[in-house]
Amino acid sequence: MFGLLALVVLPPVFLSGCSGGDAGWSPEAAVTQLIASARAGDGASVYRRLGPRTRGRIETILATARKTGGARLLRPEDLVTVGWVPPAWEASNVHEQSRSGDEAEVEVASAAGDRQNVRVVREGKRWTVELPLR
Repeated sequence: MFGLLALVVLPPVFLSGCSGGDAGWSPEAAVTQLIASARAGDGASVYRRLGPRTRGRIETILATARKTGGARLLRPEDLVTVGWVPPAWEASNVHEQSRSGDEAEVEVASAAGDRQNVRVVREGKRWTVELPLR
């Protein structure tokens, strides 16, 4: 349901629907909340749920656009609301696979057996999602 302007590759898992809490209190909650925010079309919420590496990449894209004379002032959340696509598959299960310190791997699966692993990092008391970058 969302994309990040050709520089960030979004795995199909984020294009599916799921529900979750508010605080990112666990790796699973962070992934579930990101999926729910994307499904709702809430770019600002999606951006807040991204990890520091992913947010840094978005900030770099924005800085480059500003330096090259971009006519429109973009916000970080504007880059997570461009390139909408239909869901590749619906998530039916979100499960933490492993955790080491402030990093975790979460598997998202569909009822049909599709699977996607997602990297999650802890920032303070909450977990955020790192997207694979090109």
